[in-house]
Amino acid sequence: MKSLILGAIMLPFAGVAVAACPDVSLMQNAARGWIAGQRLPDPLVRTVEEGACAYASFRSVLEAELGAPVGVKVGFTSKPVQERFGVSEPVAGALFAPMLLPDGARLSLKGGRDPFFEADLVVTVGSSAIMQARTREEVAAALKDVRPFIELPDLALQKDVVPTGPLMVAYGVTPWRGVLGRGIPISELRDPVADLAALTVNLKLDGKSIGTGSGEMLLGHPLDVVLWLVQQGRYELKPGSVISLGSLGTLHPAQPGHRVEAEYRIGGRAMKVGLVLVP
Repeated sequence: MKSLILGAIMLPFAGVAVAACPDVSLMQNAARGWIAGQRLPDPLVRTVEEGACAYASFRSVLEAELGAPVGVKVGFTSKPVQERFGVSEPVAGALFAPMLLPDGARLSLKGGRDPFFEADLVVTVGSSAIMQARTREEVAAALKDVRPFIELPDLALQKDVVPTGPLMVAYGVTPWRGVLGRGIPISELRDPVADLAALTVNLKLDGKSIGTGSGEMLLGHPLDVVLWLVQQGRYELKPGSVISLGSLGTLHPAQPGHRVEAEYRIGGRAMKVGLVLVP
């Protein structure tokens, strides 16, 4: 994981200075409470811009406590989810090294409030040229690898709080834990653009399939998620930065005593990742 620490460095959010921000101390205290295992309050944000401003204060405490971000989580990468939360584009938040665990981890749910799990997909940045990418081919050329990823977001809102798009922006799409498997170098894919589009995944619980997904579920193409992130200009992606591209299926409640696995096919090759959920 040490190499990941050289990952994404956050750039200031555009429009923060003019947004109607919640009180800074509210969001900073929310971050300290979240780290301590508490639930998140409702900062009463009504727009995505207000949510972004709130997240800047929340994130500042995470950086102080967890270290520099190592990557980015992109959420709401499907139209049905966007419509459900009333947003017109994806949402992003920082990933930190303590959130990422290796393949085969025994993941303790201690400290989680409402944890879920889902099949996800990660790409690792190989070149800073990615910040100038304007096509799928240019994105692929600037990536190091593609990696299997089971994400465990924690919808840690207070019990009476209804999640909205702006609220999810305010909390960086609520990342908590994730398990990364061994990836496949982009250079070993015969046609990275076509292969990523045709990627499939089978999510299993205790050996039984509970859902499948495909690359087209991610904004129509996994590389389009990276293009969106680059075009936003809110994150500086550097070699080693990891990008979580979004859900490849349904969220499932995370409960102790279960084994979760995700099996992928890409370019005629297999990759997989798994974990065991413990109390």
